[in-house]
Amino acid sequence: MIARYLAALLLCFGPFSLARATTLDEYLTPDELVQELGLPPATEDLTPQVEPFTPEQIYDVYGVDIYSEFPVVIVVSKGSQTATVYHQGQQVNQFLISTGREKWEWSKSGKYYFTNTPTGWFAPQSYVLHYWSTAWQAPMDYAIFFSGGVALHATTPDHFKDLGHKASGGCVRMHPTNAVWFWNLSLSEKTANVPYFTHGGQILRDQYGNIKRHVASGTLVIVTSY
Repeated sequence: MIARYLAALLLCFGPFSLARATTLDEYLTPDELVQELGLPPATEDLTPQVEPFTPEQIYDVYGVDIYSEFPVVIVVSKGSQTATVYHQGQQVNQFLISTGREKWEWSKSGKYYFTNTPTGWFAPQSYVLHYWSTAWQAPMDYAIFFSGGVALHATTPDHFKDLGHKASGGCVRMHPTNAVWFWNLSLSEKTANVPYFTHGGQILRDQYGNIKRHVASGTLVIVTSY
């Protein structure tokens, strides 16, 4: 009877089942995640710390309201270990997250690397709803990859206690409730006519001073070190 009850319980948990205790980023480095999932590599050098402009600084210097320009903005603070989300110019949520541990260490796959979440401005590159690695027996759920193998994604119950602390191998871990909510919000504003921006957060203008725009992701990811 107990065995049947546990089996039924595991089925009910779905993508966050007890059988999926540890997320894939606990085993692999961001570069290895790129290979595992067939993602495009990062276009930035992730080792140097680039402190990007804040939306407030952009407004003060250039008079551009980033929160209004991008339908969805998520500001990940490595200092406070929180994510603050804006939708259509208004703050709609704030919750605890976990970013990289920021130290050199060996991954469980045997690679020596710096467990860092890169700072800067990013656009989502890939959306992966549920991924199960048969090689590592580990999931990646509700993952929004924004810099190579670095993603915003749902963490698993064994890491709930780490939320609010630097505890990941580089990804931004979220409680599943927040990960599902943000996934749906981001996809609700999948594209928009948004400004071009640099990795450091500068808004690009043409020779006449007009903001350069293109139809691209309506979600802006900003990661700060403070």
